[in-house]
Amino acid sequence: MEKRQNLVNKFSSFLSLRDDSHQLRLIWQIDPELEKKMKLKVEADPNAKEKFWAQYFIRVLLVQYQSNQNLLQLNPECSLPIVKRHLSAYLQESCLKAAKEIHRELKYIKHKYSVEEYFQIANIAASSPGKLFKSFNFARDKINIEAYAIAAFKRFVRNQIYQQDLEARRTRFSNYGLLRNLSVAEFNESLVAQNFQNNQIILYRLAWQCFNEISELTPNRLSNIKKPSNADFTAIASYYNQRCERLNFPHISANYITIETMLSSCIHAARNYRAKQYLAFEENYNIIPDAPSILDVLIQQEEWHQVQVIVKKLFTNMPELCKIIFQLWQGLNLTQTEVANILKDKYPELQKQYQVARKLKRCSRSILKKFAEEWNQINSEVYVNDDRDIKRIKSALEQCLKLYCREIYFSFLDKNIKVFTDEEKNNILNNNNSVNRLSNQQTNYDLEPESDFVAAIKLKLVKLFQCQLENNMCLPTNSLSRVNDRIVDFVNEWIESK
Repeated sequence: MEKRQNLVNKFSSFLSLRDDSHQLRLIWQIDPELEKKMKLKVEADPNAKEKFWAQYFIRVLLVQYQSNQNLLQLNPECSLPIVKRHLSAYLQESCLKAAKEIHRELKYIKHKYSVEEYFQIANIAASSPGKLFKSFNFARDKINIEAYAIAAFKRFVRNQIYQQDLEARRTRFSNYGLLRNLSVAEFNESLVAQNFQNNQIILYRLAWQCFNEISELTPNRLSNIKKPSNADFTAIASYYNQRCERLNFPHISANYITIETMLSSCIHAARNYRAKQYLAFEENYNIIPDAPSILDVLIQQEEWHQVQVIVKKLFTNMPELCKIIFQLWQGLNLTQTEVANILKDKYPELQKQYQVARKLKRCSRSILKKFAEEWNQINSEVYVNDDRDIKRIKSALEQCLKLYCREIYFSFLDKNIKVFTDEEKNNILNNNNSVNRLSNQQTNYDLEPESDFVAAIKLKLVKLFQCQLENNMCLPTNSLSRVNDRIVDFVNEWIESK
């Protein structure tokens, strides 16, 4: 990025990010009104430096923010909206730096958000600099405005992502880091959502509390907390037994295996609760944590088979464009913006994210109604009969479609692997190193250290898969190269499943 050297430009230009031939272009755009006002200020005080003007605008905002005085009385030549815009312009580079750092930091959802999207979120905070700098301390001589802003932007972006994105919330922590992060209310609600009985919840909550108290002895980052050792589980079990006896809880004495099993159930319930990933039509079944009978299993398998049959029929009969969008969105887990970028050349009506969102909404509404009709014909005992019922099964049906699309892609890879020799198959499936990313150059891949032979055959598999996806969806050759990281992620996931 070309940095702004001119003092006037630093307080009067805004950064525009554009996707040009799959490359991110950064363009500075001048705001004429801000430019005119800033030139007057610089002419009035030519010796004032960048730091002076940044602190000046922050001071003016903080006086108004903290004391609610009328800014026009303080400085009639500089209105509050103008001050905000000057500071917002100055913070553009900090927004971009924060966006890039967050993009690297939140790598587990890198497939969903681009640097541009993080930059736009950071700009929301930059547009309200009074709030951003409300804790800024001028008394600290060495304080760096840019470093302060970057830290604030990163905090703001993280909060926005975690509030709005269920996958981010779900995958933010390691399994046992998630247990440490749960509130009591959230823990209880997650077990209730899995239909645990009250007496079970009491005992599981006690096991969880014992884990929290014991694990506090070895604090760590919640994203990296590892599974406790057998010795740790034994210590938790001992503490759990003592607490049960002290509280007169009816229980069976626990050992390290018992505690590990209980905590694993808590983790599973919490992840399902946070991600809202409920089993298909679970509200119609009395799912209990106890081991189901053979008959229960057969009934559930039969109903699940019915769901799969209906989903396959609906997907096969979808309009071609809907089918392609669902395969990209659900199969490769692309964002709607990425889907638009891939399809905009072939489908002029899909140039922007909101156009893809509208199309998806119409397709989803049609599929839901057709699913309800099909379901009611073959299963009159669990009848879907109104809009509320249909709305309730929406997320479950989308999950079924996601599984179906992914199974299609897994079948592609199952076929592709057959073109390799036995030695090549063994190296692909049994080598622990995975392809990381395709680079901007389509045929060059960034690899974990491994032999040239293993690298070459993995690259061949990825390339075969990309070509097959493009052929299956009738997309132009190499149109999926712009989402090559998702393709590589999917291939790695398939390898790990074998």
